[in-house]
Amino acid sequence: MSEKNPVISNSFVGLDLSLTGTGFCLKRGQELIMKTIKTTPKTSIHDIARLQYIRDELMKMIPSGVSMVCVEDFFIPHSSMQMNAAKVLIMLGTTVRLALVDQKIPFYIISPQQLKKYGTGKGNGPKGLVIREIYKRWGVDAKDDNQADATVLAYMAEALFDSSVSIHQYQVDTLDKVRADSPKYNID
Repeated sequence: MSEKNPVISNSFVGLDLSLTGTGFCLKRGQELIMKTIKTTPKTSIHDIARLQYIRDELMKMIPSGVSMVCVEDFFIPHSSMQMNAAKVLIMLGTTVRLALVDQKIPFYIISPQQLKKYGTGKGNGPKGLVIREIYKRWGVDAKDDNQADATVLAYMAEALFDSSVSIHQYQVDTLDKVRADSPKYNID
């Protein structure tokens, strides 16, 4: 893996993993850095190389000493036609989780419903809803739904790390559920 970024304290990261467009958001105070890592089958010689590329790009962007990371959990396929997509996303999610564990980076796994609830006040809705709501709530202009989801996850990471962050009651309730039910790693 590549050399890490310098240590940046009180930084929070959100990761929306996808093979075609992985969303990344780094939050430090009011500063946000959002990126989308785009790949296609043609950008890599095989699936494993594609997974490695995404993992390596993410690990280069996460600063040393990051306070907390939130990663969106795998989606559950609703039909047999979604199984192949789900398998590759599980592979990507596992690859990134192992890299975070290896680097001893603290992180939570956030369900898609928890992400939407925290960002919009509702546990479901169309992808465009998150883009609209993060603009209304935080003034964040995401380029795509991957960056929008990653932004919500970065805000969640900050609130999970720092309980003095001012948030709405439905967000408090969502974080309580995350703390109680969600997988967490490298967290004391």
